[in-house]
Amino acid sequence: MQIASPNNRIEAVDALRGFALAGIVFAHMIEQFIAAPRPEVWAVGSNIVDQIVMGFHFIFVMGKFFSIFAVLFGMSFAIMMGNAAAKGRSFSGRFIWRLAILGAIGFVHSLFYRGDILTVYVAIGFCLPLFYRVSSKMLWFIVVLLCLGTGRYLFYLLTGTSTILSYDYIPESPVVAAYVELLQNGSFIEVARENFYNGFATKLDFMVAIFGRGYLTLAYFLVGMWLVRSGIMRNLEANKPFIKKVMWWSLGLSLGFFVLMAVTFSSIPDVMEFKNWTSVVAVTTYDLFNTALTAFLMSGFLLLFLRRPTGWLGSLAPYGRMALTNYLVQTLIGTFILYGWGLGYLGHLHDWQMFLLSFLLIFLQVRMSKWWLSRYHFGPLEWLWRCGTYFSRVKFLKTEKAIEVPL
Repeated sequence: MQIASPNNRIEAVDALRGFALAGIVFAHMIEQFIAAPRPEVWAVGSNIVDQIVMGFHFIFVMGKFFSIFAVLFGMSFAIMMGNAAAKGRSFSGRFIWRLAILGAIGFVHSLFYRGDILTVYVAIGFCLPLFYRVSSKMLWFIVVLLCLGTGRYLFYLLTGTSTILSYDYIPESPVVAAYVELLQNGSFIEVARENFYNGFATKLDFMVAIFGRGYLTLAYFLVGMWLVRSGIMRNLEANKPFIKKVMWWSLGLSLGFFVLMAVTFSSIPDVMEFKNWTSVVAVTTYDLFNTALTAFLMSGFLLLFLRRPTGWLGSLAPYGRMALTNYLVQTLIGTFILYGWGLGYLGHLHDWQMFLLSFLLIFLQVRMSKWWLSRYHFGPLEWLWRCGTYFSRVKFLKTEKAIEVPL
C-alpha cells in the first residue's frame, strides 16, 4: 500500500478546512447573519423552494461545519505542540499568546457579527494545554461525557432554567424582533454597540446553557488532538480502512439519532421553548445526530480526496489555507449585503436566493485564494497572525524564500 507523503497529508487537511469553511458560508448566509432566531415578522414569505432549502440546511449544514472546524483547531494545536516537543521546546506559552492575538481579531469580528466563533475558540482553547498530556483513554472518556450532554444536564439541574438571560431568546421575543430591526435599519456604530453590550451575553448563553455549544466545542478540540496523537492524520492513506469504518458507522448512527431526535422533539409542545427535562434530552439527541453526521462528512470527504486529490476537491486546499482571511471576508460581504448600514436586504431575500448567493461567494473566494497563494506564502491575516505569534517578519511574497520560524 502506497504511503501518502506529508505534503499530501497537509493538502488533505487544508482541503477539509476549505470544505468546512464552505459549509459555514451556507450556514451564515441562509440564516442571513442574524445569529438569533428568525422573528415572527419577516418581510419575505416562505415558498416550497425555501422550505426545501431550510430542510437541507437543518439536516446537512446547521451544527455540522463548525464542528469540523473545531476538530481541525484541536489538530492544529496538537501538531504545533508536537513539533515543538520534537525540538525539545514547549509551545504552551506561545500558543496562549497566539490565542490572545486571535481573540483580538475575533473581538473586532464580533462587532460586525455576533455569531463569531473565533472568540469562542479562544476562550475554550486556553484550557487545551491542560489536556495535552492526558491519556487517550481519559481523553475519550471526557469526549463521551461532553457529547452526551453532561454539561447541559448539570446546568439545568443547578438552575432549573434553559438560559442565563433575563428573557427567552425565541422568535416571539420582543428582544429578538428589536435586534433584527436594528440590523435592518441601524448604522454600523449602533450594530457594533449592540453586539458589544449584549452580543457576548447571548453567545455565553449559547455556550453554557441548554444549547451547550461550548461543551461540544471542547469535545471536538479533544477529538482533533487524538487524531494527531494516534497518527491517523499523519498517514491517511494507510488508515483508509479505519476511515471507511468510521464513515459507515457514523452513517448508521446518524440515521438512528435522527429517528430518536424526531421522536423526542415530537413530544415537546413548542420546539422553540425548552422548559423541562424532555427538552434537555431532545437537544442532546440533536447534538448526537450532528456529531454522527459530522463524522460521516469528515470521513467521506477524506476518502474522496484520497481517491481524487485534484479537481474541485483539490481547489478547496488554497481556500482552506486562507481560512481566517476568508472567514472574515465572508462576514464583511454578507453583512454589507444584508444589514442596514450596507445594501439592507435582510429579510427581503428568499432562502433559496441566499443559497445561490452562497455558491457564488464560495466560488469567488476559492478562485481568489488560488490566485493569492500563487503569489504569496500566506493569506494576509494568516501572515499577520504568524508574524505576531513569533515577533518577527515572516517572508510573504513568493519571490522571497519562506523561512522556518523558531519554535
